[in-house]
Amino acid sequence: MKTLQKYMLSEFLKLLAIATAGFLVVFITVDLFENMDNLIKHQVPFFAAFSFFLYKVPFIAGQILPVAILVATLVSLGIFSKHGEITAMKAGGVRLLKAVTPLLAAGLVLSFGVILMNEYVSPAAMKKSDIFRKKWFGAQEGTFGREGLWVKTESGILNVKHVDFTRNTLNGVTYFIIDKPFKLTSRIHSRQAAWQDERWVAENATVWTFTPEGEARMDVRAGLALTGVSEPEELVNLENFQQNMSFNDLREYVNDLEDEGYEASKYKIDLWGKLTFPLVNFIMVLVGIPFALKTGRYSGIASGVGLSIIIAFSYWGVYALTRSLGQSQMLPPLVAAFFPDILFLAIGALMMGYVRE
Repeated sequence: MKTLQKYMLSEFLKLLAIATAGFLVVFITVDLFENMDNLIKHQVPFFAAFSFFLYKVPFIAGQILPVAILVATLVSLGIFSKHGEITAMKAGGVRLLKAVTPLLAAGLVLSFGVILMNEYVSPAAMKKSDIFRKKWFGAQEGTFGREGLWVKTESGILNVKHVDFTRNTLNGVTYFIIDKPFKLTSRIHSRQAAWQDERWVAENATVWTFTPEGEARMDVRAGLALTGVSEPEELVNLENFQQNMSFNDLREYVNDLEDEGYEASKYKIDLWGKLTFPLVNFIMVLVGIPFALKTGRYSGIASGVGLSIIIAFSYWGVYALTRSLGQSQMLPPLVAAFFPDILFLAIGALMMGYVRE
């Protein structure tokens, strides 16, 4: 790597570190104020509260890194242009696309780094954050794994394979009714339960009742109400736990879900999103370079940040649209997950072709 390339890469990395740290501080500060009442109410010790926010850093970093990279790209190249360094490179016969190659390489390395972090670091950290919430805040206990959503209720333990919030239905319901201290009294299974009259009603539920004498009796009931189960609004946050699963765990869950005949489009989008979203880090470098070189001497910190916001909102708008279409089964999950990346990759590649050497 030539001295010029090392210089451009070092300036880019410095600004990337500053931008990432700044966004982290903003996100954690907002999260701190949102949880301040609970921290004070439950008298959480300082170091315990510090660890709670520390556990969230890997997940937050993965979310904000694309914007931080875009800001670092636009601002670093914008400053070079403003100070006449880009003009000096051209006058010296340096090819601009060759000079910015280390920035593209850095974006690619960061993309794969985020994929690995989301696979091995973020899920474990977020599980510890959830354990903290249950321990100190008394949040409703619920976990998401290969078998689906598990929720502890007042009556027992509920397992749901898939939650459809558009229709307010629970698919693949198994409800274990448990008496204290821990005595299984009955097991309810139903292929589907719907939210009706402020309660969950299971269709054609198979109920196994276990007597104190050790006998098991089976009964089939239509329209059985499931007692103690939270309403749909409270299940939303619990069901979103699947976003914190690793790629391999989520892939196994999707395969199991399809083997049992349930719709898995939503989870397929999340599955492929674990690969496509980290690749945005590279794409933002690719898109940011021609934008920064195009604005030339008129670019700087303010214009770089403003342009970053516009580009980022454009990407997230397309991302939200395709995700919504995919969940509505108007687009295949693979297309819904990859289309935003392909679109902005094409835009970046096209604009790079118009960069004046």
